[in-house]
Amino acid sequence: MNLEPGFDAHAALLVLVGEASLELAGAGVAPQVERQIGAGAARLWPQLKAGQLEVLRLVEQDAAVALLPTSAGEARRLGVAVARCARTVRATSIGVLGLEAVFAGEFALGVQLGNYRFTRFRPDETPEVGTVSIDNLSEEAARRCAHLASGVALARDLVNTPYNHLNAENFSEVARTVADAAGLELRVWSQGECEERGMGLFVAVGQGSAHQPQFIRLTYRPAEPGAAPRITALVGKGVMFDTGGYSLKPAGGMYGMKGDMGGAAAVLGAMQIVAALNPPHEVRAYIAATDNAVSALAMRPGDVFRALNGKHVEVTNTDAEGRLILADALTLAAQEGADEIIDVATLTGAKVTALGSDLAALFSNDAALAGAVRVAAETAQEAVWELPLHSPYLESYRSEVADLKNSDMIVAGGSVKAALFLQEFVSGPWAHLDIAGNALKEKDHPFGPAGATGYGAMLLAELASRP
Repeated sequence: MNLEPGFDAHAALLVLVGEASLELAGAGVAPQVERQIGAGAARLWPQLKAGQLEVLRLVEQDAAVALLPTSAGEARRLGVAVARCARTVRATSIGVLGLEAVFAGEFALGVQLGNYRFTRFRPDETPEVGTVSIDNLSEEAARRCAHLASGVALARDLVNTPYNHLNAENFSEVARTVADAAGLELRVWSQGECEERGMGLFVAVGQGSAHQPQFIRLTYRPAEPGAAPRITALVGKGVMFDTGGYSLKPAGGMYGMKGDMGGAAAVLGAMQIVAALNPPHEVRAYIAATDNAVSALAMRPGDVFRALNGKHVEVTNTDAEGRLILADALTLAAQEGADEIIDVATLTGAKVTALGSDLAALFSNDAALAGAVRVAAETAQEAVWELPLHSPYLESYRSEVADLKNSDMIVAGGSVKAALFLQEFVSGPWAHLDIAGNALKEKDHPFGPAGATGYGAMLLAELASRP
């Protein structure tokens, strides 16, 4: 999809916002079309509500009218509505008139997010929208929202792809493609190399897999570093498929576990965006990619493993594997000198119970970083809600045979306890985003179709790119 500043009066779908639907003089619209739109808009205008889009079917074109958005959120949702409308009327081009410049970028981003479709295994016969022209869209805003939408689309594609087409080795190949295109440094460690480095928890989860686990590090280095250097580390959980291991999931709970790498997908999408936005400080990504399988070599309840930071962890529940691979990833990010660490993971069902699937749970040991996450979330329109790191809950994770155990097998407070477990493996400012329920939706959601949402890619990119 091409975004163009200006208004194409000959586009297949004309979108007229605010007073533009009542006054088309000088816009280049054919006189007969202008009359038809004017009459229809005058009839519909008194009944319009915020965010509502009303369609006028014309002879050679179609038109839609809407009220002016009053916020960035309204503008983006209106853009999504326009993308869906274009599919309905099978329009291949869209011309938008009347938007205020301050909301043009958010509208354009909404159109791109709403236009997304995953067509790898089932072709979409609906004509694609090739061009969107928006009268008050600046070149800079067009570039920025195109970068954001591209990163989200990458994350969505990864989460939508089933495990038999995207194991850890496949994921590392995608990471290499992204790194080569974006100019990022890439380092990938195999299972054996991770074992040599002492990453016993990551190795434990991957030892049952038929595919080689991959620990991936990407690095963005600015061409011109800023006066106040900062290293931001983004850590993503990449369980490519989660059977639960020997603590096997029931059939209903196992379907959809191709999306248990939503955190890794968000981090890779964010790194693509970061490289395009070119912030003046270093950003690193640590992606622990493997799968949680059942096999003769898989870890078992009661096994004890040594983490990279030297702590020993007893595995009481093999289905609490995400925190194990994140623990070693967080330790490595801290050891390599990150000034701040943000991890993102589809971690606990308890989070869904507490907050549902619209809000991500935010935990942090640093008030300033938590505040920065909330600002980035508001800008990205990816909602978060902060929950407490209530330290007494960690006592139930003390093991009689090791320093920690990975689960107390009690659902209540599960997301808090998982975050407290992760905190044992970090030093310095850290934030944890539990995005269970956010990464994959069964129905259409406000910014796209059913399936993967790409949640977190924009939030992480906004956070990592802040001044």
